[in-house]
Amino acid sequence: MNPRIRIFVGAYGSGKTEVALNYTFLLCSRGERVAIADLDIVNPYFRSRELADALTSQGVHVLAPEGELATADLPVIVPGVKGYLQNPDFSVVLDVGGDDAGSLALSRFAPVIAGLDHEMLMVVNNHRPWTGGRDGITAAIRSIEKGSRLRVSGMVSNPNLGEETTPDIVERGHAVIRDTARALNIPVVFLSIMAGVVDGNLQDLPYIDRGVEVLELRRRLLPPWYEQPLRMAPQRDQWSRIMLQEVRDRETSSDQIDHRPS
Repeated sequence: MNPRIRIFVGAYGSGKTEVALNYTFLLCSRGERVAIADLDIVNPYFRSRELADALTSQGVHVLAPEGELATADLPVIVPGVKGYLQNPDFSVVLDVGGDDAGSLALSRFAPVIAGLDHEMLMVVNNHRPWTGGRDGITAAIRSIEKGSRLRVSGMVSNPNLGEETTPDIVERGHAVIRDTARALNIPVVFLSIMAGVVDGNLQDLPYIDRGVEVLELRRRLLPPWYEQPLRMAPQRDQWSRIMLQEVRDRETSSDQIDHRPS
């Protein structure tokens, strides 16, 4: 049975908010009463509060700063979060800002959360500079645990390069994240994949361990500089292009064999 409270944390660029939003809509589709609290004080462009109207229309109770505070990068504690955490009739999703600075907003609720049915999930995209391998992922987890005063109990594997994501990028990235999770003795709870990247039944992918649920993502957030989202969606993300080239360079380097005489 799923924990009633799920907390999504992750380093900058992990896709944490996209995952949290898609998980919230999934709970709605299952007929659950859901509340989502936006505790992200780090990233001004990709926060769950930006979809407050769409969430409310689906019956979700949205807990986020309003008015002028909605766009402020301040540790604003929204009234009512504690009440929903303690209300057994609601499934609660917490979208928490990246790294130790962002997780400080969560630490205020740590004494309450610790005694409730909860799970803190670390969303990892290994195609970001800070979480490209085991050391970086481990450091990010420890930093967030220190700031939030809670333990990461599961991981969300979210390997992607934005619009440049391919099935191979997903499979290779998931292998890195899965192996890191095993080394840390932390289970991978979800593998999240953007809709349309991989064909077929996602749950039947051969590289998914038993018990790992595939969360198919629908893009919910677009940066504010996308003035015409539908027309601009096919355009490639410049950052993803840079990261993709780095991945290709690493693969090319690892495939080269030194034929010089010893």
